[in-house]
Amino acid sequence: MVPSRIHQSYITALHAPSTRDLDRSRPHRFVLLNIPLVIWWDSNAASWRVFEDVCPHRLVPLRCAATERDEGSEGPQHVYTNTLTIGPTCTPLRSEGRINKAGLLECGYHGWAFNSQGRCEVVPQQGKSDTPRACAVAFHAAERQGLMFVLPRPLPSALLPNGAANGCLGEALAEAVAEETRIPLVPELDEPNGKWIAQDVWRDLPYDWSTLMENVLDASHVPFTHHASMSNRNTIGLYDLKLVTPLSERGFTGVWKTGPRAGKLGPQSTVFTAPAFMRNRLDAKGFSAMTVVYAVPMRPGKCRLINRNILRFNNPIPQLVFSSLPDWWSHVSSHVLLEDDQIFLHLGEEELARRRAAGLTHSQVCYMPSQADTYVIAFNRWIQKYGGGGPFGGTDAGFVEALGARLSRKELLDRYSQHTENCATCQRGLKLIAAVRAVAGAVQLAAGAMSLFCAAVGVAAASTATAAGAAAAAAAPGDAVAAVGSALVGLAATVAGPLDPTGVTHMVRAAVWALGAAAAALAVSRLEGLRRSFYEGVYPPPRNLKP
Repeated sequence: MVPSRIHQSYITALHAPSTRDLDRSRPHRFVLLNIPLVIWWDSNAASWRVFEDVCPHRLVPLRCAATERDEGSEGPQHVYTNTLTIGPTCTPLRSEGRINKAGLLECGYHGWAFNSQGRCEVVPQQGKSDTPRACAVAFHAAERQGLMFVLPRPLPSALLPNGAANGCLGEALAEAVAEETRIPLVPELDEPNGKWIAQDVWRDLPYDWSTLMENVLDASHVPFTHHASMSNRNTIGLYDLKLVTPLSERGFTGVWKTGPRAGKLGPQSTVFTAPAFMRNRLDAKGFSAMTVVYAVPMRPGKCRLINRNILRFNNPIPQLVFSSLPDWWSHVSSHVLLEDDQIFLHLGEEELARRRAAGLTHSQVCYMPSQADTYVIAFNRWIQKYGGGGPFGGTDAGFVEALGARLSRKELLDRYSQHTENCATCQRGLKLIAAVRAVAGAVQLAAGAMSLFCAAVGVAAASTATAAGAAAAAAAPGDAVAAVGSALVGLAATVAGPLDPTGVTHMVRAAVWALGAAAAALAVSRLEGLRRSFYEGVYPPPRNLKP
């Protein structure tokens, strides 16, 4: 159920994963505002459904458990082998619940099965099911622009105590549908023939949603934090940020007049739509770009980033290139940017929370004298004035305790548990890379074998000619060397090309095959590096390696 501490501002449409990255064949776990949810595909209605992740029978989870390590416990230890099926050493992906053949969500413990409204349709043990106590708790969800939005307010039970259908459920659903107008969207994506390209990425981050929102609203950190990965600390302009509309319950808008790259790209506008949506837009010469962020509060100290990088080019060539990139490439290439600041944001928010818990305000613990901090200041004012101190209440000792122990560097850079494990898109990418790597490995072996064979033929051809000449001079028959050489030469006629008595041509062919084997070996190495990038980040960050 929704915790009572959660402020009313947050009982609105908040965000869950991109539906493109969800596997429809199995249920998925997601935590939203400390509520454990199960997301599953209702094939009967061709729609996604969201329930509380609890079976009413014995309170076990209904979703797929990813590993024996659940959220909040120690992260997995990854092991790299040559099997191409690398994962955590703890128990691999398994199903606690499942979607059965009838299209119902079935509990894996005793087989209770639920329909789209949460009504229990099957009790194999033949107990009474036409009662509210047998119903799963359902939440309203809507799919918009490829994302799922969940209203974190439980719907009424599908049944009344007398077993009749609950008429209040229809009324509640109608109210929930009416609230869909509050879902923050990107109007440009609905433009007919707008030619906008949306590259969507997401990751479960080891810091609070408010830390994420501050970070993406803060333009002045980019040249320093992301130096050598997407920016340059040697190119800094004015950070003349200002609010265009006053702060309100709905959020604020602002403009950065100079804009990024020291003004080379023109001004950048920003929209913060409360409580957890931000959009930057830049209209430069030759292209337009938007950075859209949904900061999804999961629990104190953990959030899900949903980032939409939306582009439109005047030139058709970059338009074609960016639109042709596979989704998994966008996912895996985004990790470096997130890891640029992941470690110090994770550590810094604990220090901030500890000082705030002593009774100090955000402005008292953080010294922000620059106009560059305009948006960060406005966001924190919104939290205090309109947001009830945050979705989990104010920053007190309980909040600090809920943050839990700080993670190790290895855990902070764990891409697999924070993304890949639960991303159907990246799982498909891994399978593709494994298949291509297997082909490249086979080519490497075949080319290497051909190189050795051609070299052997070349040596044999030269030896045969030498032995034959010596035998003729001595008026004696050829020895065993000549016999073996003759056999290889015969085979070479079909495999290694026409016989060259000098052996030179065969040695050239051997060199060509060796180059092919080397190229295949390089491809195997690069593919292995790409495969590893789905599992684990690298350290140190690029900014520490380049002046």
